[in-house]
Amino acid sequence: MRYSIIFFLIFIAFFDSTCAVNNYLWGEAGPTDYKLAKDTISKAFFVGLVQTKKYVFKQSDNLNALTITAIKITDKKKSNGATAELLSGGPGSKGATILFKSKRGFGIKDVVEIWGR
Repeated sequence: MRYSIIFFLIFIAFFDSTCAVNNYLWGEAGPTDYKLAKDTISKAFFVGLVQTKKYVFKQSDNLNALTITAIKITDKKKSNGATAELLSGGPGSKGATILFKSKRGFGIKDVVEIWGR
């Protein structure tokens, strides 16, 4: 019995780390919010290098710009996905800048959805 519990815990720890994805949600989208943008961010891998890509969201009409309520990032890789860092803007502002950073030797493939009202 004791060995089966130890084996189970090791299996869960291994499974959890290999299947981890980097999904992010900043803010909260309500039922009356509009989808302002949906973009795929991708960059191919290069052996031995960390890939980075900066995503900038700006609205064309600054006077009638909607306020961002939520930013949802979905990692499309099953493992070794990129991390995302909100550099500026985001919920409560009119724009956002996000920096994506891959693990060494892996690429970037994420979907960014921005909601606002």
